[in-house]
Amino acid sequence: MIDGPDRTLTPRFPASNEQRVKADITAQLKEELVQREQLHGIASGACGGDILFLEVCLELGIPATLYLPMTPAVFKQKSVSFAGQQWDQRFDRLLSMLPVVMLDKQAAEQRKTNVFQQLNVRMLHDALTNGSEHMTLMLVWNEVRNVGSAGPARVIEEAAQYDVYTRIIRPS
Repeated sequence: MIDGPDRTLTPRFPASNEQRVKADITAQLKEELVQREQLHGIASGACGGDILFLEVCLELGIPATLYLPMTPAVFKQKSVSFAGQQWDQRFDRLLSMLPVVMLDKQAAEQRKTNVFQQLNVRMLHDALTNGSEHMTLMLVWNEVRNVGSAGPARVIEEAAQYDVYTRIIRPS
């Protein structure tokens, strides 16, 4: 996620780097388009890399699906709004334009694990339906591993079990 205005001590994804990260996502997706006949983007909708990725997919004419671990209103409150009204508007635009897949609330509660991690696993497994050789995992990540986190390090570990090609875009 992009840093909120209160994150000054240990920046992860400074707002000032948004356009560079978007340009990197665009370049990598264009490379993927050259290598593959068809692409389909899958991402959640958090402010920062998720929203940027989905916006670039739309700009390049790549079909995409928005995945959410909870209702859009709750997700927006937890993962979007802190970064400002412009991110809320961008999320709402994507929500109105893209198909949405949501975790089953009852099943998520029964698993008793982090719903964000559950969503990451769901997206990975949905993307793997055509085989790992047809998948690229693209992450906007500062490569800092947070212990117990549902973040990128766990997704990469899970994807590595399937020999998924991974591209990392550094946000800072």
